[in-house]
Amino acid sequence: MSPRTTSIVSAPRPVRTLPVRNWGGRSKLDWAIIVSLLAMGALNLFVMADQVSGTAHAATAVRACGAPLA
Repeated sequence: MSPRTTSIVSAPRPVRTLPVRNWGGRSKLDWAIIVSLLAMGALNLFVMADQVSGTAHAATAVRACGAPLA
């Protein structure tokens, strides 16, 4: 047998990419996070509006649940 004169080089492996996420197929946890963020934002706006209305219109301000929130 004659010695090999060429080196053995394996072919480069293809780069594995992550599959593209289907944004329409959200899990229940994704939806729960989205709903909780929207609820927190709505409550923050409600509290902020209640605080602003208390300083701007002190005589006619209607408080949430009849009591100041902050």
